[in-house]
Amino acid sequence: MESESKYKMKESDLIKEFLFAFVGVIILIILLALIFQSPKKLPFSIQSYAKSNPAGFKKVEMRNVLGQSQIETYGYPYNKNGESQEIGFYSPEDIEGVTVPITPINTFFITPLKMEASVDKSLQAPLNNFLYLSKYKKGKLNKIEQSYYNYLLSGKNIYSTQYLSNKYYPIYTLVNSTLNMAKSGIFAQLLDINLPGNNSTYTYNYQNKLLFLQGAPIQNLANKYQMSGDQWGILKETGYYPGPWWLGIYTSFYQIPAIGNSPNADLIAFSSFGILIVLLALVPILPFINQIPYYIPIYKLIWKRYYEEKK
Repeated sequence: MESESKYKMKESDLIKEFLFAFVGVIILIILLALIFQSPKKLPFSIQSYAKSNPAGFKKVEMRNVLGQSQIETYGYPYNKNGESQEIGFYSPEDIEGVTVPITPINTFFITPLKMEASVDKSLQAPLNNFLYLSKYKKGKLNKIEQSYYNYLLSGKNIYSTQYLSNKYYPIYTLVNSTLNMAKSGIFAQLLDINLPGNNSTYTYNYQNKLLFLQGAPIQNLANKYQMSGDQWGILKETGYYPGPWWLGIYTSFYQIPAIGNSPNADLIAFSSFGILIVLLALVPILPFINQIPYYIPIYKLIWKRYYEEKK
């Protein structure tokens, strides 16, 4: 044929070509990933925090004991101590109520100590003393707790262990016990071992581990890696590496002072973002909205060359 005589013909193995192209792309991806990879950061855990910042761990534990943690006054779904977020009469938190009941002093302090005291008999005396004082001499115990917390805030380290143990007994002994448990890794396991979905072999529910680190530990870490809310942290990986850019619209609501400073910021931002998503999905069928391209024909500028060639 004329086409066959005009053009040189050559046999081709499409499977082989596809295989070579596929392998080449995979190698290129691996090389680019090695060169431009995101910085690797070790997982932030209770154990790593206790080892790197034992004073900070003690302060977190004391805030749980004194009822000053953020969870204490967070409200739903953990307790009824905080105010619900609402827009007019709409408040999803009030509808759901308390679904994850947590009392910080019990969840993060007394319960793990009780479990540890069943194995470590030396903890039984200070723990029993603590429970006795909290039941019958709450005022005396609170003075000891507040005094020890003030000592931690002062940053002093001039007294002997024996002196501190006697002066702030039993709270000093118990807080240091939780610190040692945290350093060994057992504390984090005890926090979640009885949660739904967990057993002695597998852990799927990390609720209490994460909640223990909320507040200062997580916030300080976020500030360190430029990932706090006012730094558009949700759009980043650690450092200046880009993250989930598609959340830009959502997090932009928090940058509006009237919303970001509102006690209902989360609900307003989420609801506004949800409305935008629904409107976007309904664009083809919404009256007037679906006619915008005709009223503002920007598409003609984009396709100008196409329309000129059609004439």
